[in-house]
Amino acid sequence: MKKWQKRFMQVVNFLGFASKVKEGTLTADEQKQIFAEYEKQFNTTFEADKTANEDAEEEAKDVILSAEELKQIADILEVDEKEISQKPKEAVKQVAEKVAETKKVVEKLSNEPDKPTPEKVVVTAPNFSIARAHSATHLFGVENELFSLANGENRVMVDKKPFLSEISSSKNQKERKAFLTRLENYSEKVAERIDYLDKNSLLGALDFQKQAAGLSGTIDYSQLFDIAGEYIVRRTDLILAYLRSLPSVRNIFPMVSGVQNKMIAPTANFAELSQGYRKGRIFKGSVHFGAELYKVDDVMFKYDFEDLIELERQYIGYLNREGSSVFKWTLIEWIMVHFGEKLQNEQNVRNVRGVAVPEQNVNSNPAVFAADGALRAIQRAVKEFKVKPFENIGIYDADTMLDVVEQFYDKVNEVSPDMSQFKLYLNARHKRWYIRAFRQKYGQDADFTGARNPELIDMDPSVIIWVPNMLLNDFTIWASIPGNVELLEDRPNEMLMFYFTQEFENVLAFSRWKEGSHVRQPGIQFKNKAELDKNNFQEQWLFVNKPTTALTLAATIDLSANSHFIISGTTAVTEVSDFATDVVYKLEAAAAGVKVVKSGVFAKISDDFIAVAPGDYIEVYPELEDYTLTIDGFSVLRSRPTGNFLELERQVSVAPPTEE
Repeated sequence: MKKWQKRFMQVVNFLGFASKVKEGTLTADEQKQIFAEYEKQFNTTFEADKTANEDAEEEAKDVILSAEELKQIADILEVDEKEISQKPKEAVKQVAEKVAETKKVVEKLSNEPDKPTPEKVVVTAPNFSIARAHSATHLFGVENELFSLANGENRVMVDKKPFLSEISSSKNQKERKAFLTRLENYSEKVAERIDYLDKNSLLGALDFQKQAAGLSGTIDYSQLFDIAGEYIVRRTDLILAYLRSLPSVRNIFPMVSGVQNKMIAPTANFAELSQGYRKGRIFKGSVHFGAELYKVDDVMFKYDFEDLIELERQYIGYLNREGSSVFKWTLIEWIMVHFGEKLQNEQNVRNVRGVAVPEQNVNSNPAVFAADGALRAIQRAVKEFKVKPFENIGIYDADTMLDVVEQFYDKVNEVSPDMSQFKLYLNARHKRWYIRAFRQKYGQDADFTGARNPELIDMDPSVIIWVPNMLLNDFTIWASIPGNVELLEDRPNEMLMFYFTQEFENVLAFSRWKEGSHVRQPGIQFKNKAELDKNNFQEQWLFVNKPTTALTLAATIDLSANSHFIISGTTAVTEVSDFATDVVYKLEAAAAGVKVVKSGVFAKISDDFIAVAPGDYIEVYPELEDYTLTIDGFSVLRSRPTGNFLELERQVSVAPPTEE
């Protein structure tokens, strides 16, 4: 049998596709899974192995080892003798690999001349096993305090018997304090490692698949002279690599680091320069130098581990469930991963639709209200008269989406001198609508890989940038150069620098970081809307529609259709239905004289909002209050809307002078 045939069947059996292979019913997606898993397991492609067409190695005969041989192998591999006795073939193979590796090193060193000053030689295995066997005293056989089985949180991993319940009472303060100290020490090591990787520009080199396979990649671990030190750092890197491998929007909106509070980013817009030749001092053109103000807001996470027993139950359940990580994170590592994953998911939503609003005096403010996201940056560019929106291109539905997007694209093509660098950005929640309409209108094949109509390439669903985490009722369409809308931060991965402390019986977790978003090159800023309109999209690098919904003010209004409304009327509003707790609503006047009365649900705005001209607006967001919720006999403090709204900002035109 050939090597590629043997390996192929090994992968097929691993994925459970054996019967389908025999029947010849493998789908294209299943074949892709097989080839991907093949490369993952053997660090080479199926195609490369098949081309080489090498013979498979002969199967080793049954091996019977004596007690003395078992002990010798255990000493060499630093693993449990019991495990070796159960898997002698694997043990012999590992010994052979160790011997071959050592032989290569010896040959290399013997061919090199001695240096005047002796150097410490460190041999690091090319494949460093993350999931090593436990010893009698330490997890994974790593002789370090962090992995000692004398620590109860590590014993939980081995025997799955509760430990935190033992230290939850006030009688076990010494053990509780020791656990907290280890938690604090580990979080400090994570923070130090993040700093090191950041300062040496290595954060981007973290690759979860390679780290999980024990490969170093471009990260050098040779300076870690003891096996425990290398093992701990590699596990820390594995956690960071895993968290960085989670779905993110940074492939759509690049991250700019080093913004501590506010930062000025210069911009330049060039007017036309060339003309026909004439003699003399004749100059043409101008450069409009400007600056964009980058701003970040403080964001935090604070968590009170009131019920350590429940936390432990979740962890033990994680160890026992199907599909849990093969690395079986230790309890402390699992806490970092568990909360880091949740925080990153929240950040992904905030990076897209976040709006920084003043924190309310309640226990739980919405995560998206902590800092500005990409959509808010676009809105701000429009508010500051840097970007003129297409006011006649608004909302759409499943039936009209394709026509509206094509209308938008045609409009950009009319006013932009060069569309070659621009990309279309659409709400990922509406992708099915668009694909169905596109297929119906143009009859493209299922995966859009067939013959392409060059006239449709820019409208093809496969080349549009689909933005996740937008609301279903958000119909924003925009076009710009990729990377023009940026995310902002101070220090990379600062969110994951957890700090732990103890307060009476509770363990408290905390981290603090900075976030924001901005458009790097929106367009020239004008003093007012009239000047912006007169400019007619010239020197504009961001184009956006204006997806609004008409709303007549009444005693009761419904805000479910949109977050941006064109309002008319002056009736006081006493009730608002179907609004979201974490959305800022923009009420824009259809004409002069439109009024939002300071009463009813708007009683807490600064004063009556009275429009002087069409386009004047007020932005409001839900007021929150705390309440106590009982779950399974436990009282939990939560926040909910009161039904009233608070004012975020307003824009009212300057009233024209009155004639005397």
